[in-house]
Amino acid sequence: GGGPEPPPPPRRYPKGALVGTVVSDKMQKTVNVSVDRYRLVPKYRKRVRYTRKFMAHDEGEACALGDVVMIVPCQRISKNKHFMVGEIIRPKGVL
Repeated sequence: GGGPEPPPPPRRYPKGALVGTVVSDKMQKTVNVSVDRYRLVPKYRKRVRYTRKFMAHDEGEACALGDVVMIVPCQRISKNKHFMVGEIIRPKGVL
């Protein structure tokens, strides 16, 4: 190849980040985030929703139930917690 490569376009989300809804904030410094993924079924041309829940570390206890948050992968914090809350995209009740 010739010359330096052009820089990649700016991306809103870091690599591996997921966006989901907080479904449980009853734990200390931890929230449970439900992430929806959609897949198109070729035969019916319909999309199917797959839901998976991830535990995410919330150091400041900033998240509340129903918030839409971005979770970022990080080093494993506990047995089933390997995400951190990156930012609160939309608090509950705000459109």
